[in-house]
Amino acid sequence: MPELDLKEVQHKALELLIEFDKICRKNEFIYSLGGGTLLGAIRHNGFIPWDDDIDLMMPRPDYEKFLGYCANNETPFDCFSINNIDDYDELFAKISDKDTVIVDEMKWSKLNMGVSIDIFPIDGLGRSLEEAIKNFNKTKFKRELLIAARWKKYFVSKTKSLKYEPIRFIFFCISRFIDKNSLSRKLNRDYQKISFSTSTYSGCISGVYREKEIMETHVFKDIIEIKFEDNKFLSIRDYDSYLELHYGNYMQLPPKDKQISHHTSKFYFKKDYQING
Repeated sequence: MPELDLKEVQHKALELLIEFDKICRKNEFIYSLGGGTLLGAIRHNGFIPWDDDIDLMMPRPDYEKFLGYCANNETPFDCFSINNIDDYDELFAKISDKDTVIVDEMKWSKLNMGVSIDIFPIDGLGRSLEEAIKNFNKTKFKRELLIAARWKKYFVSKTKSLKYEPIRFIFFCISRFIDKNSLSRKLNRDYQKISFSTSTYSGCISGVYREKEIMETHVFKDIIEIKFEDNKFLSIRDYDSYLELHYGNYMQLPPKDKQISHHTSKFYFKKDYQING
């Protein structure tokens, strides 16, 4: 059966983003392109050429409103979150294309998902940077355990230094004995203990850049439009500070040998997969 190529996956992801944007604008939900998607928008006016995913971020109040909307209305995509799916254990939501299916041999999943977009909540972390860092790191150990618990088998990371491999292996071994669903829901409750609206500092606690995710709360509230693949979507105004914090000299392309996707997923049209899978 034919696997979707990079351009086909990008096209499906863009279709999802367009539908998501329509709902957010109609209901005045704040969101922003985030991570590599925001980097792609600024550096390439669209997708990073070798990447296929889309990451978004939403202040926690808007994030919860969006999930509530999806629970109570028909949408052109499937919405997956801790709020509505018992077997879902990610600390962020996904909206998924209904016509495709994902196959990932490295991760456990009982869910019928396809090409999808990740939507990360931005949570309050406190009134000072010191307090924010402290609160961010309170759940660090449990977060790492949850990540390791999703692996079907241990694998050597292609993106981390070898000195971290013994630590990753220890987390992997411990994670075999935990309940992913219970842990993810405990963490989700912990993330919401500090109000986004009253915090001076906030961040994406489940983000991969750790303490670099922390920024002043006003950054996530001040929104503009930017171009992405010939469409207009929402972005934080101070994208320069965000991207510099995450990527350093973000306008400089990585070396050719680094211009590859690190995803292990494969995508198929559902009709082909059901017939031939």
